[in-house]
Parts: sequence; structure tokens; C-alpha cells
Amino acid sequence: MASFETINYSLRPSKSVQRGLIFDGLKSLSMEMELHDLVYIGFGSIWFTDFIKAHKYLNIDDMVSIESDEIGFRRAEFNKIYRTITLKHGFSGEILPELLEIDNLRARPWIVWLDYDNALDESVVEDIQWLVVNAPRNSILMFTFSANVSAYGRLKHRPERIQTLLGSVVPDDLPKEACDTATLPLTLSKYVMDFLASEVADAARPGGFVRAFKVPYADSASMVTVGGILPTNDTVAVARDVVAREKWGCILDEMIQAPQMTLKEIATLQAEMPCVENLSRERIQEIGFDLKENQIRSFQRFYKYLPSFAEVVS
Repeated sequence: MASFETINYSLRPSKSVQRGLIFDGLKSLSMEMELHDLVYIGFGSIWFTDFIKAHKYLNIDDMVSIESDEIGFRRAEFNKIYRTITLKHGFSGEILPELLEIDNLRARPWIVWLDYDNALDESVVEDIQWLVVNAPRNSILMFTFSANVSAYGRLKHRPERIQTLLGSVVPDDLPKEACDTATLPLTLSKYVMDFLASEVADAARPGGFVRAFKVPYADSASMVTVGGILPTNDTVAVARDVVAREKWGCILDEMIQAPQMTLKEIATLQAEMPCVENLSRERIQEIGFDLKENQIRSFQRFYKYLPSFAEVVS
């Protein structure tokens, strides 16, 4: 079953936080690196949530959405939100090389966000390898995949599976403790990022690779987003400077786990923001409800990105 049939990708709170952080980062990079005439490439599905942000936040008009599911492709055609979105029917490994053959695409920087709903596997690795070699200069690449442990085999076999996928960047003695439910997302984040850097180095791209995105998150499933920039010699210093700033929010060493909250709870706590010190549990209890400490810290850190949805009854 296609994932669009089971998940509305616009409604998950942790995904909304992840998306907000990433597009804040993309906006900073595009402005500071003076990237113009960008092309956005991704999996729009039938919702096109990321494409809306790419158009509104980054002023990108030309966008390409790849959809492999036949019914999903038909529905995407019906739900396409902007006339400048080009829909491509097929798998990313087939479509990406075709895009490089289009005159008005191959010489422009790409923002590629391949937001897979499946686990890291050989096809994902092949997409990564193709893009780091062939994406136009000053492109930004991001890859999202599942970090659910069940997709990587039994615990004792997971280190071997990760090494099979990513090769020599994974140590031979990777302990199985690095691959359990709690640790696997960050382990995958680290080694896929190392793999990206290694592949770019092997390709000898001018400007190299700037690590920029490491965003693990969990709603109903554990997911990981990693990626970075393929700058030129002229833009590499700017890219590194942007990512090195204290306010850069797209490299995280912990999972985003946004609390499930009602609209009333969110609105009430937002009225307390921003606050200089940590919001206390006692203060929330004074207001009239309660949250766990980890939920409070998550809210305070990510409240700007939490979604607000309500059912409208006519």
C-alpha cells in the first residue's frame, strides 16, 4: 500500500517541526550563498506540503515531483497546486538522470529532498551516489528514511547490514548497542553523513561537501533526515560559515519528539513564549493542565514549528 493512503504527511507534529527547521535552514543558505534560479526536486505525493513551502519561503517556481505509484501519480496530477510543478511518473533512480538531460535544469542549482517512507536500502544508496556525482554545482541534497529497527533485521545482524549498505565508513566493530531502538536513528545519521562526505571526496567535486542537515524525529515512526551542500570553490566559505553559526538549527543530536497537544494547550503556552528561563511544570499546572518535563522542553524549543489544525464544521 502506498504511504499516501495511510499517512497525511502535513499533520504529524514532529514532522512539522523537522520541516520548519529545514526550510529555515534552506532560506538562510539560499540568501547567504546568493543562490538564484533554484529548482526543487522531491516526492510531492498528493499533499505537496514541502512544495508549498519551497514556493512560499524560497520563491522557487520550477519544481519536479517524482511519484512511482500509478494511482498516486493520477491523484498527484489532480492535486497539483502550482502550474510550475512538473510531475514525473517512475522511481527516483530512473527519473533523476532524465532531469539532467533537460536544458533548463542541468545548469541550475537543485534543492533535492528525497523523503522516502521506507528504510535505508540499496536503492536509496544508489540515489545518494548518483546525486553527489551528478547534481549541479551549489546544489543542496537531503535524504529522509525510516530508522525503525524492524527494517534492518535482528539486533545481532544490524551492524553488518549497515556496513553492507554504507561500506568502509562503518567500522568493523560497530557494536550492536549502537543499533537498538534508542540508538539506531543517531547511528544511521552519523554514518550516512560520513558516507555522503566520502562519496563527494571520491568524486573530487570542487568545493567538497558541507554537512548541514542531521534531523532525526519520531511521530508514529522513527525517521532520519541527513544532507548537505555541494558548493563551489567560491561559495564553500559562506556555506561553512552559515552552518557553523550558533543559531543553525538543522544539526541535532537528539530526536525531535513533539508532544501531542490540543489547540487550546498550544495557544495557551505560546502566549508564555518566548521566555528567558525554562518554562516550569509548576507554571503549566498553575495555568490549568500538565505535561511531562521532556514534553515541556520539546515544546519550548520547537513551539514556533508546531502545526495548528482544527476541524471546520459548516
